[in-house]
Amino acid sequence: MNPDLLEGFYLNNLRVEPRKGKITGRLRSLRLAPRAMDVLVCLAHHPGEVVSRETLITEAWGEGGSSEALSHAVTQIRNTLDDRKDHPEYIETLPRQGYRLLVRPAASPESGDEHPSTGGLQLSIHETGLLENLKQRGVLETGLAYLVFGWLIIQVADILFDQLHVPAWAGTFVTVGVIAGFPIALVLSWFLEFRHGRAVLHEHSPQAAARRRISRTYISVLAALAIAAVAVFFYDRNYGLPVPPAEAPAPAAAVERVLPPVLDNSIAVLPFLNLDGSGETEIFAQGLVDDVLGRLARVPGLLVSSRGDAFTLEPNSASSKVRERLRVARYVEGSVQIRGDRLRVIVQLIDSDTGFHLLSRTFDRLREDFFDIRDEITELTVANVRVALPADTQAEATISPSDPSLDAYVRYRQGVDASRLPPSADTIELALARFDEALSIDADYAAAHAGKCLVYVDAYPISDDPAFIDRAETSCAQALSLNPNLDMVHTALGELYLGTGRYEDAEDAYEKALQTNPNSVASLTGLGEIYRLQKRGEEAEERFRQAVGLHPGDWSAYNNLGYFLYRSGRYAEAAEQYELVVGLNDQNMVGFTNLGTAYMLAGDFESAAPAFRQAIDIEPRPSAYSNLGLMHYYLGDLDAAIDAHRQAVMLAPNDHLSWSNLGDALWIAGRREQAQEAFGKAADLARSALEVNPNDPGYLMDLAWIETMLGQPEEARRRIDRARTLAPGDPYVHYIDGLMRVKAGQVDEALGALEKAAEQGYSIQMLAADPQLAALRAQPLFVKIIDAGNTR
Repeated sequence: MNPDLLEGFYLNNLRVEPRKGKITGRLRSLRLAPRAMDVLVCLAHHPGEVVSRETLITEAWGEGGSSEALSHAVTQIRNTLDDRKDHPEYIETLPRQGYRLLVRPAASPESGDEHPSTGGLQLSIHETGLLENLKQRGVLETGLAYLVFGWLIIQVADILFDQLHVPAWAGTFVTVGVIAGFPIALVLSWFLEFRHGRAVLHEHSPQAAARRRISRTYISVLAALAIAAVAVFFYDRNYGLPVPPAEAPAPAAAVERVLPPVLDNSIAVLPFLNLDGSGETEIFAQGLVDDVLGRLARVPGLLVSSRGDAFTLEPNSASSKVRERLRVARYVEGSVQIRGDRLRVIVQLIDSDTGFHLLSRTFDRLREDFFDIRDEITELTVANVRVALPADTQAEATISPSDPSLDAYVRYRQGVDASRLPPSADTIELALARFDEALSIDADYAAAHAGKCLVYVDAYPISDDPAFIDRAETSCAQALSLNPNLDMVHTALGELYLGTGRYEDAEDAYEKALQTNPNSVASLTGLGEIYRLQKRGEEAEERFRQAVGLHPGDWSAYNNLGYFLYRSGRYAEAAEQYELVVGLNDQNMVGFTNLGTAYMLAGDFESAAPAFRQAIDIEPRPSAYSNLGLMHYYLGDLDAAIDAHRQAVMLAPNDHLSWSNLGDALWIAGRREQAQEAFGKAADLARSALEVNPNDPGYLMDLAWIETMLGQPEEARRRIDRARTLAPGDPYVHYIDGLMRVKAGQVDEALGALEKAAEQGYSIQMLAADPQLAALRAQPLFVKIIDAGNTR
């Protein structure tokens, strides 16, 4: 008898262990009597052959056996194997001859024999079961080992990469590689066996599985990691690994809100509620608010919130909301209702701090008494605000020229409403038609002439038709001849003349407006802009500062002053004004962008980044992402810089500067191939732009730097020299020249160019933080340039 069979063998999906007297199947394990096991082993020794009853009796019992004992043993074997005598699968009975084993046995793992490629023991997954296959092929061990080993790799990378300042993309690469390798390891463990150093397809050898399982597990894990690393590398080259969103600011990094103080002599008039919803009632409600506002604004010492700011709130808004948005101590609210020929108006004067009603009055009169109601509301408001005014001044503030008929007033108000629509040829025509209708009823209606004047002034920039200038001047002159106290007419003329370059005429118009209304914010800011353009800095600043606070809640006055300070190179002071802009309007995307830019040029990069993030939260724009990327770039957070610049190029794929900024960040981060791709894209876009305007110094400067980074120094030098000729006073051209010379190793020439850039206004803080200039930071002249700039 073959001694190897005593170590165990397989019959199809059943494992026979003679020494243990046990037969194990997929679902159970049964014991077999020793004599019956001897009979089965004897049959297994002669598979496919007829073994006589005498031979079986002799092998199993020796001299003491019998036919009855053999029959009983065969029956026991069949019961254990779940075999049927009439349709045998394992043991066939041949009458008067003996028995035959129909299945060729395969040796068990202990024997060391190779599994035969033929015979009845080719077990499929369906015969052995999925779990048994996973165990036999070592898949479970491989999976567990891979999870432990992969987790250790990620943990070690997380700790070491941070301490060694390895870029964050390396951590992403490792994590993605480990994740991608897991299914590869399982597949390798399932299909491959490694014999003598080479891989072959798995043939389900139970003998070799136990011995090779551990080594195969290790090889599968290591091979999977190697394959995954290669796959992730090529994926990153072609598609790019996932990048986290750049616009996830931490709550603590938000810009701190700064608000102007609430002064006791400040007031606002909110939109009046239209109770019946009719168009006529809306005309009277809007007109009542505008007229009361206009009269209150002429009261000396009273600070009145502008109509535009007040109308950002709903009628009957909460007092706390009014105080926060408009920064006024008191406000007027009310409602209007028309029933037949009766006009019912309710007004309240409210303390914004406490919400208490300081005044409440109801007017229920004839429709024709509208103007009387308006004047009484103005007088009551001024009286209850208790502004200390000379009696004659207060009286003058509440006296108006003769009022028109209600029909003319209604047409006039319709013209005003049309003029406030988004400007277009249709709205201009509609507004002028309504004003003409009012004038057809009352030819001496000064306000209607003023309305036409304002429409013509607003229409000129849209139409670019010089005829509108003549028409505006004619209408404005008619209005002023009828009522010389219409300061808004002088202001409109000032805007018209300012827009057409007639600065002396504009200055004269604004001065006349201020003689009538010293609190005219539009006239003050207009004068400030004229003085700025004429290089009269001190006078310009004085006018801009006078305008601040005259209209509580008006962020535009702070914005105008901030812009003046920004253009004057006083970036920190400009940032203070922009802080008030976004404090008054926390959804002002332009305000946050201006604030971030002022912080950036002042060298406060840590404050600039949150400002740009909030601008992005309000309205994602490529410029905001680019600026945010620059802040991270100067702060040394290159991964965040790259993320922000990638967002910029996604939103503006045809902007060469966004691609160039991305290339800079990638280059400093050591990702040189990706940087070259970004610079290549930037170069194509910049060259296309130069084809349209070959003399644009900005494009020439940008392309000079891009070509420098692409290794094209001769072409780059030609472009920067051309840019310097076109814009010799631009600090940026000297800055780019300095960068190019640093790349060329021309240290002295680079320092000279950077010194010129600093002298002409380039940000000293940005020079000091620029990663491209790191090689110069120890140079004495560079230190001198930075120190000199900080002491200016």
